[in-house]
Amino acid sequence: MHQPYYRNLRTGECSMPWARLHATKDYLDMVKRLEGFPAIHQTFNVVPSLLDQLEEYLPPKNHSDRFLELSRKKAEELTAEEQKFILQWFFLAHHERMIRPYPRYHDLLAKRGHQVREGEWPAVLRRFKPADFRDLQVWFNLAWIDPWLRRQDAGLAKLEAKGAHFTEEEKEAVLAAHLALLSQVIPAYRQAAERGQIELTTSPYYHPILPLVCDTNAGRVALPSLPLPEVAFRHPEDARWQLQQGLRRHEQAFGRTARGMWPPEGSVSEEVVGLAIEAGVRWIATDEAILWRTLKTSRDASLLYRPHLLKRQTDNLSIVFRDRELSDLIGFVYSQWEAPSAVADFLKRLEVIYKQARNAQQPWLVSIILDGENAWEFYAEDGHEFLTRLYEALAADGRFHCVTVSEFLKQFPAGEPSLPPLFSGSWIDGNFATWVGHEEKNAAWLQLGAVREALAAKSREDSAYAKAWDSFGAAEGSDWMWWFGDTHFTAQAEEFDRLFRTHLENAYHFAGLKPPEELSRPIRRYLVQPLYEPTGPIEPVIDGRETSYYEWLYAGRVDLRQQYAAIHRGTQHLQGLLYGLNADALYLRVDVDPSLRTQLASWTLEFEFSTAVRLQATYESGRLTARLGEAEVPCAFDRVIELQAPLHLLRPTAQAWLHVTLRLISHGEVLEQYPTQGSFALVASLQELESRLWPV
Repeated sequence: MHQPYYRNLRTGECSMPWARLHATKDYLDMVKRLEGFPAIHQTFNVVPSLLDQLEEYLPPKNHSDRFLELSRKKAEELTAEEQKFILQWFFLAHHERMIRPYPRYHDLLAKRGHQVREGEWPAVLRRFKPADFRDLQVWFNLAWIDPWLRRQDAGLAKLEAKGAHFTEEEKEAVLAAHLALLSQVIPAYRQAAERGQIELTTSPYYHPILPLVCDTNAGRVALPSLPLPEVAFRHPEDARWQLQQGLRRHEQAFGRTARGMWPPEGSVSEEVVGLAIEAGVRWIATDEAILWRTLKTSRDASLLYRPHLLKRQTDNLSIVFRDRELSDLIGFVYSQWEAPSAVADFLKRLEVIYKQARNAQQPWLVSIILDGENAWEFYAEDGHEFLTRLYEALAADGRFHCVTVSEFLKQFPAGEPSLPPLFSGSWIDGNFATWVGHEEKNAAWLQLGAVREALAAKSREDSAYAKAWDSFGAAEGSDWMWWFGDTHFTAQAEEFDRLFRTHLENAYHFAGLKPPEELSRPIRRYLVQPLYEPTGPIEPVIDGRETSYYEWLYAGRVDLRQQYAAIHRGTQHLQGLLYGLNADALYLRVDVDPSLRTQLASWTLEFEFSTAVRLQATYESGRLTARLGEAEVPCAFDRVIELQAPLHLLRPTAQAWLHVTLRLISHGEVLEQYPTQGSFALVASLQELESRLWPV
């Protein structure tokens, strides 16, 4: 459970609501739901700076955030600028799961429009009356309360049933519920730990990528040719401070020392191992890719499903490695399935592991580790039915025992040291390219380094500079680098950029120094789209249907609905792009809204590649044909559009990556384009794909 530190330490302002909203939608229900399943033990990692952000909303501080302030303001008193802000940002919720199920909320979105160009705002604002804004204020905050918790509260359930025409008093009741639920979060975790049902672990204070804080050159361990900042950032003393402060804050909040640690983003290195041992951590966790790269071997269940011992001089540290497939199925796949089918599939996969383990000398530990907050909005009812059925099934099945990591280690401690020096990487592709290597990320590291140099003469032990070091520590958090570059997308990318630079500016101010002019200029230059890379080769049947779940399982994915980039403001015809490859061909699949077939009699889907070739699929008279240059290529359109393009025609120079822009064209006009600026980067070499997935 973690969020970057959003609050401005100099002004107290908070421009983003996500610590609060995830508290009401995810943090509380995830632990409260376990009360009905005492046999289900879980490990929760809570980042220390998140604890700070939750407590800042409560007495005696009673801080707010920009979204909460505008929610509290009477609808009739909103200025035009505030009205625009609400219409722009109060639909930041999963459209299918959190907006569409509620008619009034969905109607308000339709009234605004899915996309609004800058010049259209005056006309949009005129369509909305105070009652509309009040209903939107209520629904944004109501939808961000977990439905299971919401319906246990008679007042909130009544408001959900009412649906519209809310009063200011009813709005205040929803906002009061937010703070009441938020106040329960830390006590609920403390109580669950005290009754022995959960283990609470921690991370370094502001969630930094420890190996990169120690030395940005760690980025080249997995990717030797990765471009790095001109001046390396090397401050292991910062990593030590972040770790020690995190452990202190955890003990202060929960009354006990954390035995385990999740290194932010599963990022590990030998230097991090040493710091963890020094701090008294007893175990850490990371991704299975690190295990295979450390051992220079391929997947071996007997090695994955056991704790390993890292012996460094006279001290020991246990390490467990997550099962990536099981973790990612929960995080990214099962949300699209009916809950009974998803749970049945999950148990079937566990059964396969169970059968492999029957002759083992001791039980196997299957570590399923994933983001604790962001997956559930993709599930119906915030994952309630899935999680309930999953817990019921696991509790009733004698073959499986749900334990915390420390429970397992106490009963089955790791044996003799079993690992050589640990490979340096993260749980994302076993490398650090998400946080360093792109020109924007490298520019941010250079700014971080410049501020660190300016603070060098200001003692961390001097209380006069405590806030300077805290502001700088917040800027070392992993999320700022996450959103720079072209690997991840958020509609609030500009705000993340501004907040990163604000933390650095504050470090200067608190240290009595003048911030350089450079910090007033944005780092971000590109519009970034939501892109997930392939996880293995594919060879789907080109029939226009998802013939089986497995044929596109390992495909890369771009959720076109979440990128706010369609040129045409009306119905968004193109919903998602999937892609993958084998040794001979690139496969493309476009998921479409049914309106594409009913509203447009003819159209062309055009893929413009960086190699100066175009793949055009044209639909006319009920038939789809596709050409790549002069060559006709296999294609089909039934429920989805599927295409197969020979690699030798796409990339004559055999490069490992292709850049592509996707357009929907009708009667010579571009109706939709993705992305609106730049292009998607697609892996186009099986060798490159395999090198990213498996150890060298």
